[in-house]
Amino acid sequence: MALAPTKEPGTKKLSLQIYELLKKDIVECRLEPGQLLEEASISERYEIGRTPFREACQRLEAEGLVEIVPHRGAFAASFSYEDISDLFELRMIVEPAVAELACQRSSGSGLEELDENIKEWERMTKAIVPALVPQINWNSKNFHLGVARLTRNKQLIDTIERIHDRLMRIIIFATRRSLQTTYAFNILHPEILDAIRRGNTVGARDLMTKDIERAWEWVRDYGRK
Repeated sequence: MALAPTKEPGTKKLSLQIYELLKKDIVECRLEPGQLLEEASISERYEIGRTPFREACQRLEAEGLVEIVPHRGAFAASFSYEDISDLFELRMIVEPAVAELACQRSSGSGLEELDENIKEWERMTKAIVPALVPQINWNSKNFHLGVARLTRNKQLIDTIERIHDRLMRIIIFATRRSLQTTYAFNILHPEILDAIRRGNTVGARDLMTKDIERAWEWVRDYGRK
């Protein structure tokens, strides 16, 4: 996939384009945790030079998705049981409060986007196959990000996006190694949306907590020694 730089107004810089492509491959575990990001191979694949690749890696390192090791190179960030536990503890602190705030600040357009998100999820779950795992996880991330956007708090929105970029890798990685064929931890999303629409702060908080607990249970034993 060649990426041609251009100076036209509004066009993304080449380093931003490669950042987005690499991020997608890392989040979807096409580049698996711990895998070396071979500069020559990636540069050839996207027909780019070293500078855009290195700039993209530096940005991904700041987001916790890449580990740069001096004299060894850049790696898709690995994760451990402790990393998973830390991430879910953070979710338990932040996301129920986000759902509560969303109840107080929600608006029509944001609610409509969440309605469409749930309709998309329902369509995908009727014909769930392994190939749909990344799409279902993008749908889940977009739901939680949509709830955060209802707060109109940029810092919270950025925080939720970074949390779910890391979470997607964990869920996809665990799901591909699981013998189970159903993934039910998104099933509470319609109820969360309903609670937000009705301004039920207690219900939204409690349902968000349960939703997080379901996902945590799915991957709780991953990496435990």
